[in-house]
Amino acid sequence: MLYSLVMSEYLTISETARLLNKSTKTLRRWDEEGKLSAVREPISNYRVYKKSEVEILFADFLNNDIQDEVSNYVQPENEYYVLELFAGGGGLAVGMEKAGLKCVALNEIDKHACETLRKNRPNWHVLEGDIKNFDFSEYYNKVDVVTGGFPCQAFSYAGKRLGFEDARGTLFYEFARVVKETQPKVFLFENVRGLLNHDKGRTWHVIHDIFEELGYDVKFRV
Repeated sequence: MLYSLVMSEYLTISETARLLNKSTKTLRRWDEEGKLSAVREPISNYRVYKKSEVEILFADFLNNDIQDEVSNYVQPENEYYVLELFAGGGGLAVGMEKAGLKCVALNEIDKHACETLRKNRPNWHVLEGDIKNFDFSEYYNKVDVVTGGFPCQAFSYAGKRLGFEDARGTLFYEFARVVKETQPKVFLFENVRGLLNHDKGRTWHVIHDIFEELGYDVKFRV
């Protein structure tokens, strides 16, 4: 009984790692840096963390974690896979990752953005280069979601709004090509508000009709 009472005041390194969603390697580094110091548990002499110290140092994180637990998140019954296009620095891909989807590949033309992707997620398969030079048919029926934000400058109020006359605007067709090649259950793309009324709405109708021809029920939201 005395032992269990004493241990309730401490957390093992594994328990702390799970609580903070960090690796035990990170905790050991924090210990060396003095950020979160381990102590010797008085009875077992194992290296442990004072529970009160962890709760004080990471109060904000733990409170946010509690809010997440009562959100509308549902543990998926199956694994779902996503292919990310025009990935940039990975903002949308990270969101998908946090929602429980696994990223099988990301395409991005900017070398600095690709360096960011590889640095932050070494396990991600980054396809660096012009999307026009890649054949995505190897992912046919192997991804559940295709995501991405094709360049918006051609449709933005802040630009010349040349639409499909701007080479960047035609990259929409590349997004549609990849959807056709891979046949995901769902696709998700984001762009600027001006896409809806560009060329008096004709541009959006072209986009909408192409996806419907591919067999998808298209919905949008501003």
